[in-house]
Amino acid sequence: MRTRVPIIAMVFLSILLLSACANTGKSEEIATVVVTPAIQGNSASLKVGDILEIQIPTIPTEGYAWQVQDLDTKILTQKGDPEYLKDTSENSAGGTTILRFKAVGAGKTNIGLIYTNAATAGDLALTMKTFGMSVEVTKAD
Repeated sequence: MRTRVPIIAMVFLSILLLSACANTGKSEEIATVVVTPAIQGNSASLKVGDILEIQIPTIPTEGYAWQVQDLDTKILTQKGDPEYLKDTSENSAGGTTILRFKAVGAGKTNIGLIYTNAATAGDLALTMKTFGMSVEVTKAD
């Protein structure tokens, strides 16, 4: 019985080492870059395939929502609709709006967002808030 224990242990270690070496291929990881508004402006660097997630503090106003005003869809595409997460802490009047974009091509672009309603979307004078940032997307390795 004593001679079997070292043999079983060696077989187990061999299997463990072989399974660790089995996946040595280069894997492409998709990164999510999270951006929140900054006083001195925002910028982000992504690779093709990465996700840009913009999180904007929002106090909801009836009929208003964050909308994309400026976006080069050869470089970034919006993924789904904006998502609103209510802040459930005491005395909170707002929450966070999350917009996601996928990097689909290499290049530099700007993203422009406006907080507006459908009736005033064309009139920037009636827009309550804006957000802008620059994004550079490079090809994945």
